[in-house]
Amino acid sequence: METAILFSGGKDSSLTNIFLKKILPCNITNYTVTFGVNSSWKYAEETAKILDFSFKLFQIDKELLEKSVDRIEKDGFANDGISILHKWVIESFLEDVDVDVIADGTRRDDRSPKLELSDMRRIEDKYEVSYVAPLMGISYKILKPICYSLFIIEEGPTDSIKKSDYESEIKDLMKQRGLYPYDYFPKHSQSRVIGYNDRHSF
Repeated sequence: METAILFSGGKDSSLTNIFLKKILPCNITNYTVTFGVNSSWKYAEETAKILDFSFKLFQIDKELLEKSVDRIEKDGFANDGISILHKWVIESFLEDVDVDVIADGTRRDDRSPKLELSDMRRIEDKYEVSYVAPLMGISYKILKPICYSLFIIEEGPTDSIKKSDYESEIKDLMKQRGLYPYDYFPKHSQSRVIGYNDRHSF
């Protein structure tokens, strides 16, 4: 089964790799998305190499990011704009790449990005794929000790962590428009996986 994981270099998408390798007979390729606004995708590539994960870069038209920022600016907050962008990314990816499974590291407690059940079903029917989010049924209180037992994790304020998620390019595009990102994003912590605690523990 050809499986694509949308990979940011963070602990959730890294753990998704481990879970799927253990429970699914599949060939996994990690794809990091870029809209060409900056080169933050390089951090995911570095993490993938450290963890021995396959890696590919997937370039998406900047127009989708522009529309997402339009929505964020209109709403006055980021959650819905990021979730809509995630849905657009998945659909754009599946228009170009033929896979059996598409997966991501979204969690039960995530506010964004997160797909609605109706979106999951529509994507599966339209593109004849299986959408998999193996962390969706697990609380953060359980996921955190799992991740910290497996990985060496760098964690800190969001702008100090070099990570390859949507937020980085959204914020840079906002700055290009003369917007102040923290008018729309609450300050929060981020994390990035920088190694294994014990690569033979699973």
